[in-house]
Amino acid sequence: MNWLIVEDALRDRKGHWCEYLGTFARELRALGDGVTILADRAAEPFLIEQLQVQPVLPPSIWHRMGDGAGVVRRSLRVPVHAWQTYRALKKYLRAGDPFDVIFVPTVLVHHLLGWTWLIKRAWKKRPGRVILFFPNTPVQLNLQNNEPAWQPAPTARLFCRLIRALREEVGNGRVILGAETEPMRAALTALTGVPFTYFPHPVVPSPAGAANAGRPPGDALTMASYGGARHEKGCDVLVAAVGEYCRRHPESRTRFILQNVEGDRQLWDPLNAQARVRLISHYFADGEYARRLCETDVMLLPYRRSSYGLRVSRVVIEAMVRGICVVTTRGTTLAQQADEFGTGTFCQDEDAESLVAAIETAERNFAALAAIGRQRQAGAQEHFSVAHFRDLLLAGAAKLDRN
Repeated sequence: MNWLIVEDALRDRKGHWCEYLGTFARELRALGDGVTILADRAAEPFLIEQLQVQPVLPPSIWHRMGDGAGVVRRSLRVPVHAWQTYRALKKYLRAGDPFDVIFVPTVLVHHLLGWTWLIKRAWKKRPGRVILFFPNTPVQLNLQNNEPAWQPAPTARLFCRLIRALREEVGNGRVILGAETEPMRAALTALTGVPFTYFPHPVVPSPAGAANAGRPPGDALTMASYGGARHEKGCDVLVAAVGEYCRRHPESRTRFILQNVEGDRQLWDPLNAQARVRLISHYFADGEYARRLCETDVMLLPYRRSSYGLRVSRVVIEAMVRGICVVTTRGTTLAQQADEFGTGTFCQDEDAESLVAAIETAERNFAALAAIGRQRQAGAQEHFSVAHFRDLLLAGAAKLDRN
C-alpha cells in the first residue's frame, strides 16, 4: 500500500508527534508499504532529514491552542485554517502520486472542515481511502450519569454537522472515522449517528524491552510520571499524594521521578524538600525518554475522569508494551486498557488519599504485579502495533468491499 500521512502538528520534536509518526513510517516501510509524510511548512530540518517529511502544510493549529487568544480570534481560526488546509492539500494531491490510504492522525474541527471540503470536492473522484483520526474531540463524559455529551461550544455543533455530512462517504468506505479507545468510538457513534472504528494507538518499545525486569526482591523501586504537568493529568493530586507518602513512610526505599514541564512550578515546591523525589523541569533530549522508561518500575498516572474517561493516553500504552506497572484512576480509559493489556493498581478520581493507598499497594505487591506485566507484555505489543493497525484497516476495507 502507498500511504500519505498528513499532520500539520508535526513541526518540531516537542510532543509525541515526532515519535508517533516516526514509528508509523518506519514500521509501514518495514512491511513493504510506501510512506509520504506532509508536515507544517515550518518543520525543523531534523524532521525533513530524519523522517523525510515534506513541509507543505499551513502553520500548526495545535501549537496555537492555549495562546490566550480571544473568543472571536479563536473562532475565526476554524474557517481560516480549514481554507489553508484545503488549498495546500488540493494543490499537493493534484501534483502528487496516487495514494491507497490518506491518514490524518490528529483531526481537530479546524481540519475537519477543510477535509470535508476536500472529500466532497477535490477528492471526490480519486481512488483510495481517507482515515480521519480523532484523539481530541468536543465530547466529554458526564460524571453524574456516566454518559457522553457534547461540550457546550459552537465548535461542537459544527463538529457534529461535519461528521454527519460525511455519512455517505463513511457508508461506502471511502472515509474511515477512527477513534483510539473503545469508549470514544462508542460515544462518537452514538452522538453523531455515524459509525466510527476503533484503531489502537501504535507504540513500539525500545530494544531495551521491559523495565527492570530482573530486579532483585527488596531492591529500591522507581515510580515516575512523565510529560506535561497539566491539571487534567491530576498533577495536584500527584504532588499531594507523593508528599504524604514520603512523610508516612520514611523507611521506604521507593524514589519518585516526576516531570513538571508546562505546569505551575509553585505547585511542586512542597516536593523540593523530599530527598527521595527528583523533579525534571526540562523537555527530554533525544533518547532520554526511552532511557527513563527503562529505569521505571511503576508509572503514576492519576489522570482525571473528566478528561480521560473517553480519550486515549499514549503513556499508559508505552508502559504496557514495556511491562511496566501503572497506578491510575478508576473509570478512565487508562484503567480499562491497563486491566486488559497490562497490570496495575487503581485509585479514586481526584483523591490524593486513595492515590497514597494505591502507591502503597504497588510497592507491597510489586513482584506479583511485575510478573503479570511481563506475562501480558507480548500481547500488548501485538495489539498496539502498526502491523495490527494495518491489519484492522485491511479487514475493515475488505468487509466494506464485499458489501
